Amino acid sequence: MTTTIYEDRARELVTEILQIIEAKGLNLANALQEAGISEKSADHFINQKGIPSLSEFIALCQISGISFHLPSIETPNTAM
Repeated sequence: MTTTIYEDRARELVTEILQIIEAKGLNLANALQEAGISEKSADHFINQKGIPSLSEFIALCQISGISFHLPSIETPNTAM
């Protein structure tokens, strides 16, 4: 099965995030459970090297201390 460069990079990012969590000494199982990620989903992207969903990826980032600052634009509340 062929994977894209994006899938490979996603797996690398997840591995790096898991290393950050380990280096911080956090209990990954407890943190994932508190974030609402099931054991089956966690096993998929940790042990089976799958790709997490966007919400799971964001939860991993929050657990590891990585934050996102997305730009926002104010628009008038009028119909176009």
